[in-house]
Amino acid sequence: MPSGPDARVSALDDLLDDAGLDAVLATKDASIAYLSGFWGVQMERFFGVVKRRGDGGALIAPSLDREGVAAAPTGLEPVLYESGRSDGLPELFKSLNGSKRIGIEEDHLNFARSRALLDAGYELVPATDLVMYLRESKDAEEVEAVRRACSAIEEAMEELFSQLRPGSIEQEANAAVEYALRRRGATHAHPAILFGPNAAQPHASGGTTVLRAGDVVVADVSAQFDGYWGDLTRCATAGEPGDWARAAWSVVREAYGAAVAACRPGATCREVDAAQRAIVGASPGLGAVLHGAGHAIGTEIHEPPYLVPASDKVLREGMIFTIEPGIYHPDHGGIRLEDDVLVCAGGPVLLSSLPLELRVLG
Repeated sequence: MPSGPDARVSALDDLLDDAGLDAVLATKDASIAYLSGFWGVQMERFFGVVKRRGDGGALIAPSLDREGVAAAPTGLEPVLYESGRSDGLPELFKSLNGSKRIGIEEDHLNFARSRALLDAGYELVPATDLVMYLRESKDAEEVEAVRRACSAIEEAMEELFSQLRPGSIEQEANAAVEYALRRRGATHAHPAILFGPNAAQPHASGGTTVLRAGDVVVADVSAQFDGYWGDLTRCATAGEPGDWARAAWSVVREAYGAAVAACRPGATCREVDAAQRAIVGASPGLGAVLHGAGHAIGTEIHEPPYLVPASDKVLREGMIFTIEPGIYHPDHGGIRLEDDVLVCAGGPVLLSSLPLELRVLG
């Protein structure tokens, strides 16, 4: 688990020989930040980190980002280009400095830029897994960054639950939580506060739905602080919970505990998912299982690997996953519990401390 951008660049260099690559080109915002400490806003402009095998590398960005590049904690050579006069590719070709076999983040580099590299004589090799191998296992600084993000989210969620009452409106609750996160320093915030039957759709948007007595509330709140994300989900009911809410919460709570316990080095992603799925799936009368046990989290809110039945990826020490089993019924809504969990040799470690209880809103 290399610590700091330069150590990560060095660790990437160590992987290039075995991969048979002359260089790696990282183009994802999160990968660029991981390797350089610089966060840019790409839009139509080209950004990239080049790491040549045993021969240095470069951080390439448009000149309008010169101050951010200059402040980045990296030993990479800063290469700036004037957008409008250059598309950044001539500067990229110069930075590759004779390298020919180039590893790329194939799930990100667009077709036009890939074609330009091919037309210039470069051989492109998929290398997303190579970069992600480093990003998957977090160092101590990254773990603390996720922990701090979780702490701020906890505070915002406590504010939410203290204010929600029958008559509250979804979009207003979401706006209040986003404001609570932003004023704590969040650079990005994605609250998903859903009421009643609307909560049966895990990715629904908060709208004009009004909280009614007896409704379930699912509060899924994610936010990025200092480049790292936290992602937590808790549930509540407007007044005393009904039979469905009590039963569904009990099942999801048991599934959550089983999945957390399964987050150990050497386990596979599908085994962690199976631990929760066996419990939630055993109660079909309560609702449907609509997603896996969770996903990795770090500089991106959703990172591989994913805790799904199709993945035989093996968990390694230092990985951080959301654990978020849920059950969903179109008439009643949803119940989901989510925490961010660090995979450690001695067992899973929760990075948040928010109580799991089913809140009862007065």
